[in-house]
Amino acid sequence: MLPSYEQPLSDETRAKKQQELFDSVIDDTLSTIPLRLIDTKSGKLCTAGELYALFKESHSYKEVETKILRASEKEMKTVVNAFFEFAMFSHRWGAADDEPTYQHIKDAPSIYDLQTPPEIFKLQQFCKIARENQFRWAWSDTCCIDKANNVELQESIISMFSWYRLSSVTITYLSDVTDEESFRHSVWFTRGWTLQELIAPRLVWFYKKDWTPYIDSKQNHKDDPQVAKIITQTTFVERDVLINFVPGLRDVGPAEVKKRMSWLASRRTTKIEDMAYCMMGIFGVHMPVMYGEKKNAFVRLQKEIMNLTEDLSLFDWVGEPSELHSYFASHPRCFAKSAAERKGDSSKLPDIRLYKTSKGLTSGITASIIRNVKRLLLDPPHGHFIANGKMNMPLFVHEVVTMTPIGTTNPPTLNDHDLISYHVKAEGLTEMTITTHQVLPRMDEEDSPSYRLIRMWEVNLIPPEDTAETEEAGAGDEERNEESGKTSSWLGRSSAMLTDAVTTAVSQNSAVMFLSRLQEPFVAQLLIRRKQDGPYERVGTTERLIAKPSSGSVNFRGVKTLVVR
Repeated sequence: MLPSYEQPLSDETRAKKQQELFDSVIDDTLSTIPLRLIDTKSGKLCTAGELYALFKESHSYKEVETKILRASEKEMKTVVNAFFEFAMFSHRWGAADDEPTYQHIKDAPSIYDLQTPPEIFKLQQFCKIARENQFRWAWSDTCCIDKANNVELQESIISMFSWYRLSSVTITYLSDVTDEESFRHSVWFTRGWTLQELIAPRLVWFYKKDWTPYIDSKQNHKDDPQVAKIITQTTFVERDVLINFVPGLRDVGPAEVKKRMSWLASRRTTKIEDMAYCMMGIFGVHMPVMYGEKKNAFVRLQKEIMNLTEDLSLFDWVGEPSELHSYFASHPRCFAKSAAERKGDSSKLPDIRLYKTSKGLTSGITASIIRNVKRLLLDPPHGHFIANGKMNMPLFVHEVVTMTPIGTTNPPTLNDHDLISYHVKAEGLTEMTITTHQVLPRMDEEDSPSYRLIRMWEVNLIPPEDTAETEEAGAGDEERNEESGKTSSWLGRSSAMLTDAVTTAVSQNSAVMFLSRLQEPFVAQLLIRRKQDGPYERVGTTERLIAKPSSGSVNFRGVKTLVVR
């Protein structure tokens, strides 16, 4: 006789387990769709509990129930997903008092019978189109969220990207569009929340002012070549992103953060906090929603992004720094790309891929520098982090020697455009010009501040592991370089000199390639320390600072960690 645990289950027990599985499939689905949906047949707003009850009464549910013993989990999911397919609504809000709210429709027998508020017609048309296309359920942001319930509001804002993502279709009403030219200039492309409503859905249908389709097709409108071309020209969102966007920051390429921020740079939201909240789904960030925090929301977003990625383009912005923390941008428009960046010409820095060295560079490198570079490559910095409100940053630091105001009065003042420019000379760099909105304290005064031009440490500076070693550092070369009296780096002559066995773990060629990369132009930031031993602050500038190392002998500075407030 078989042990009890090997005995075949009775039909009754199997049916019970299958029913439990079916219930869990339903619960899982209800947990991922919006909290409330409009029944496009009846026009009634339904809660999750009411949705569940309607499903249990449906023919689809009863069909599975009658063959519960034979139904596979895949079949259950197919039936459940088909029943709960829903359409999402995207549109440009009218006046707040004109839009139908949760309070307007929560107790209404049917939205189709309502006459007010004025924009109720828009909601009715959306639901009718969804119903005509066999979508039983529909969702609209104006009325399917109880905004008086803070818990529900927060959950809805955090979940909204995934709801658009999971929708069977997103119906987009463009109230100002009648033809291609007006489509190109629609206000819908200028709003913050509509960015995720463009990117997240897999299927989008555009409707014009008269509620006729923008193109006569049930295919994905944003995948139409001409439509996609106009959208890309208008929003700078590439066609591949429109169709294949993956939220979050896992396995993304370089400069991805800045690119996504630039999509939002020219958009607007009614509440300033929404400039941060509308990007949470795009970046895969989850953070509390706190209306009233104003500009601090955008700083919190940047902090959360910093925790998810090593992409330093998060700090590649121009404009005014945040008052909360100077190393973060105050607004998404700080990430707007210049025309040169969009074309990929003069402002584009070399990709960190090709490592070529010249005899002119290698001949100027001492053995001490090579040793110190190898030491850095063997034990590179571990990234940036915030502690006690201050950011600890591993940086290549160039001390500013002179900062001279250009064409201004004495004492310096802002010009008619509230700007002032300076010639800046820093150690190891060629002279450069910066323009800012603030008159900077002079360096030749008592208790004057100190300035630094810095380059952030990048993991991608490290040469690939398969870099071939083409040269060997001989002891005779070391001795000749030391005897020649050439200046060693900040680590030179350290008592903690690496042994020959350790230094050979990193090839000399890798070290030379690393130094070669440091001789290329880079994006710099200007820091000011107003008091001795105090933290540094970032100075906002009107343009990217492209710093160029000065020609001549190599001066390897190593990496320092500065505290930035």
